Amino acid sequence: MKKLFYIFAIIAISSFSFSCGNTENKESDGKDSLASEIATVDSFLATPEKWAFNDITITGTVSHVCRHSGKKLFLFGTDANNTVKVNAGGESSSFDVALEGSDVEITGKVIEDARIDEKYLNDWENEIKTAVDDGSIKVCTADGKALNGQGKATEEKADSNAVADPYADVKAMRQKLAESGKTYIAVYAIDCLTIKEIKK
Repeated sequence: MKKLFYIFAIIAISSFSFSCGNTENKESDGKDSLASEIATVDSFLATPEKWAFNDITITGTVSHVCRHSGKKLFLFGTDANNTVKVNAGGESSSFDVALEGSDVEITGKVIEDARIDEKYLNDWENEIKTAVDDGSIKVCTADGKALNGQGKATEEKADSNAVADPYADVKAMRQKLAESGKTYIAVYAIDCLTIKEIKK
């Protein structure tokens, strides 16, 4: 399920990443103005390609810190479902879990963290299939009723771990990839240099 959490975060990020232009030109064209600008999670997610491979200062609220390594955290802005991944580095070899729920300001460098292509989607689909087959993801209620079709919402309440279509996100991403006209969708993250908590 950890990987699914990461995947959902990627989806949130990538849903804003389809208008990728020539990042090399933008890297040099707007570098000075970007360096002095403080981004929010919302402004970053609106045009992540604008920031690609540039230094950034970004503010947001920490939604999650990786429990195992502390090597990554996720920031959100106005919508907790849309997050930016931040990798530990610079002054922080790992992030403290106590940061969850805190507003922070992070400086760092925007990197291309992943590419969602046909192979990625096939692997993701296979992972979901495995989870469905072993019962990690439930597609029916405890009494065996299918969740597809009418009455789904009521039945989902009866079993909060059940999902109607576990492949829905993969399907949506396949459609977005096709609509982009590209062979992959870039997903951006931030390599942290400094992090400071914003006191209210």
